[in-house]
Amino acid sequence: MKATDRKAQGAVQGETVKDTSHYKTKIGTWISVGVVGAVILATYFILFGLYMARV
Repeated sequence: MKATDRKAQGAVQGETVKDTSHYKTKIGTWISVGVVGAVILATYFILFGLYMARV
């Protein structure tokens, strides 16, 4: 935000903005990692089961 007078400019420079968008993307990343891991494990167990059924 741009302020034209000094008093307002000082108030604006002292503001802190909390950014929560980074936290939300982290949650989405962990959900994606969990889904991919679950698919890999399921594929492994299915292939192992098929192999053991063959023997």
